[in-house]
Amino acid sequence: MRKQLLWIVFLPLTTLAQHLGFNGAGFFENSNEEVIRYMQSWTGDFTIRVPGGAISKFHDPYNVRQGWGMTDESVQSWFARDGFDEDGNGLDKWLRKTGEQPDHSYLDDLIALQKKFPKMRVLYVLNVLNSTPEANMQAIRYLVQNGVRVTGVEAGNEIYGKYSSFDEYARDFQPIFDLLDREFPDISKGLVAGANVQRKQLQQWNDALAAYRGDYDAVILHYYYTDRELGSAYDQLEKVKYTPGKYYPALDQAFQAAKLAMTKEDMIGRGIQYAKEQFPGKKIWITEWNTKPSDKLNNTLLNAGWQYEELLRHRSDVEYLLVHNGAGPDKYAMMSRRQSKYDSQPEYMIRRAAFYSFQLALEAAYSKPLERGKNTYINGGQRSQYWFSNLEKDTWEPAIVWNKDQFKDVQIHFVHAPYLYSAAGVAGYMSKGSTPSYEIDGISTMPFTGSIPAYSYGYIEWIPR
Repeated sequence: MRKQLLWIVFLPLTTLAQHLGFNGAGFFENSNEEVIRYMQSWTGDFTIRVPGGAISKFHDPYNVRQGWGMTDESVQSWFARDGFDEDGNGLDKWLRKTGEQPDHSYLDDLIALQKKFPKMRVLYVLNVLNSTPEANMQAIRYLVQNGVRVTGVEAGNEIYGKYSSFDEYARDFQPIFDLLDREFPDISKGLVAGANVQRKQLQQWNDALAAYRGDYDAVILHYYYTDRELGSAYDQLEKVKYTPGKYYPALDQAFQAAKLAMTKEDMIGRGIQYAKEQFPGKKIWITEWNTKPSDKLNNTLLNAGWQYEELLRHRSDVEYLLVHNGAGPDKYAMMSRRQSKYDSQPEYMIRRAAFYSFQLALEAAYSKPLERGKNTYINGGQRSQYWFSNLEKDTWEPAIVWNKDQFKDVQIHFVHAPYLYSAAGVAGYMSKGSTPSYEIDGISTMPFTGSIPAYSYGYIEWIPR
């Protein structure tokens, strides 16, 4: 959905090293024609991570041609041996997921998706914990032979808690890496690092990874704001019978507190700096990041605006930056199922606030940051893009200098809403009896006259004559 007064078509000026995308957990289970149509509005290429996170210890999609190839046997043997998973859930959940798999392979769905989006990149998460090197390679061979752009593999998902030592981990991933090097030397290889280095165990794991002298290309990190960082703000959240456009002081206070805490913490920025120092010479893949649980901040202007800022701030710092997640049943997703009690949109799959952040980030991939307190001078001889974030209650009139006679158009592309807690439909604070709504209703495009709206984020574009 885009509200547009004047449409500008342009071609990218250059290619950046960083790749934006999303975690593919739940994508094929929830994808439909609406999802594909929405994604076709994206102007840049994207990366999908499959099969996703916790499922990576169960999959065998080449040999078991149902969904991602989970079996009751693999699930039961895992829980008999380990008794838990990354999410703290148990046997019944995964047996249910196994039983819900379709009678076709998601590998074939991925092949079909690649044909619709030829420039799409794929990061494939290996099952290093509960499979064999050959079974992993069979899936990769099948994908590559059928035209899928597998550009990297991850040696498991958050597996640092499943091994007694890094050496034990290496014994599982190294045989797969050896096969990859022989058959597909252009596929990059990533190893799992720990993000929460306040935990002594994870710092020890990272020290062992840094000392590892085997051949690999990147370290993989996941970042989530949780109660640990945002507990004070979360405690202020209250359920309301929501009316769109109405001001709720307590909600506003909670969201302002969350914004302040996230700005102060700068989790991803500090994490990237740590990774550069801890793993010099290695590329950085951040293949999951968000706030959680999803019923706190997800699908609101604050969460989406933060995601937009991070996507653009760190585009040159990391090779892959993949939001959690693309399509799913929950508010985490860029596109999720309609909840009729809260959503005014009629579609089955609805674009959420994060969808528009991702779309804007792809469009603004070649932009520079518009900084407060600094003069910005626009060169009249070339197209220019500057991205901004103004998650404040007041409009912003940045100090920008340009010769109006040198440009045929100056456009502002932005998302905005009445408040930080405004949402693209359902939000976690909405209680029974709320009025169905869709306050974040797309990207607006209009001539730029010098003022940036309150509670907005986006980019400004200068088109020379």
